Amino acid sequence: MTLNQHQQLYETIQKSNYPLITFRKDHNGDAIASSLALAEMLKKIGKPAEIVCSDFTLPHSYNFLPKTQTISDNLDDLKKIIISLNIRDKKHPELDYKVENNSLHIHVSPNHKEFTREDIKIHDTQYKHDLIIVLNTPDLESLDLVYHNNTDFFYNVPVINIDHSTENEHYGHLNYVNITASSVSEMIYDFIEHIDPKLLCEIIATHLLTGMIEKTKSFKIPTVTPKSLNIASQLMAAGAERQSIIENLYQKQTVGALHLWGRILLNLKTDDLQKIAWAEIPEKDFNETKAMPQDLIGVIEELIVSIPTVELTVLFYEKDNEKYCVIKSEKNIDLRSYFADRMPMGAKNMIKFKLDSEPQAILDKLKELI
Repeated sequence: MTLNQHQQLYETIQKSNYPLITFRKDHNGDAIASSLALAEMLKKIGKPAEIVCSDFTLPHSYNFLPKTQTISDNLDDLKKIIISLNIRDKKHPELDYKVENNSLHIHVSPNHKEFTREDIKIHDTQYKHDLIIVLNTPDLESLDLVYHNNTDFFYNVPVINIDHSTENEHYGHLNYVNITASSVSEMIYDFIEHIDPKLLCEIIATHLLTGMIEKTKSFKIPTVTPKSLNIASQLMAAGAERQSIIENLYQKQTVGALHLWGRILLNLKTDDLQKIAWAEIPEKDFNETKAMPQDLIGVIEELIVSIPTVELTVLFYEKDNEKYCVIKSEKNIDLRSYFADRMPMGAKNMIKFKLDSEPQAILDKLKELI
């Protein structure tokens, strides 16, 4: 009998012992919340998982979520090397080691009979993770160092790709991609509902509702469906703490971030058709408001909701005497390829790069896309 997609996903997970969950470097709240929910669910079925995101820093508004401290910022100790030493006929060998000049020196004293090269064997062990689950990530490149520093790992271990974006490149051995879903959190709920609804608990429900609220801007964006609203009600019935989510995501912005947003909105400009919105943020705005560049993401998301016609949002900012450009696309545009000559960081629909020309040159190039 042919398995449906949820069953295929469950069967693949059941065959693993220690999965890895990871998501794009330029993550959003949906990626954070859905990864925590999935890890909690996997723990319930006896599959403890590790969550890793390249250079991960938790946004302050997500501090209220349980177990956020379990998300690591790098992937360590993927493999161990075993050095075997044949000690037959060697009585009570003594072992010592020291680190010198970036080298580990292991000293073994056999006491009687000397060791030979034939007594030494070096073995590679298996990877500690036997399954990779990638959430909310259009391509492996977007994982940044988690992927680039461990390409052999990604080629040799099965990959499950879970996403709802039309930009997804279906790079997994198993691709669970649903472009009609409002968020990955909604997809994780669907998965749990199909395999065992009893796995849903207050912690998982709170994580999933957080991801859905963040991704849909509190259910204000056009991609919200009746199914999304029904799932949200099911999550609240399961104990999701909606009031706490709203307070932390929308009512506890830092004063500095709000001041910075105000300055940006005052200087906001758009083209004649209001398809491109942009603003310039001098370094003094960060210094005077005590805000940080990561606060700019909130501005971009607010602009997208407030001006529905906007297809490209551009922020030019200066920090530590360096100039940068952040571009977010609402269309299926590969910004990373379009600006490849500038070595951008990020995913296809949102990039950041150092600015070595006037902002107008970037805007002129973007107008060619509209």
